[in-house]
Amino acid sequence: MTPHELPGEPGPTLADIYAAMTPGEKAAFAPHLLGETSADWLSAILRRFDHDVSATTVRTYRRALRQEGGNLSERAA
Repeated sequence: MTPHELPGEPGPTLADIYAAMTPGEKAAFAPHLLGETSADWLSAILRRFDHDVSATTVRTYRRALRQEGGNLSERAA
């Protein structure tokens, strides 16, 4: 995964949030999105920085990645 893309097919909300981030922000964000960070916590942090995304959106994206056969922690590395 390059710093300019997320694996799988993120929905429009996550794709837009990720596209608006700087490369440094993307590098910091991706391990949390693809890792074991609580979806509720991640959603709260993103909202704090004016990125409106629900924990359900994060969970749905993670679930889709798992169903594709990927290990989220390996993708975050």
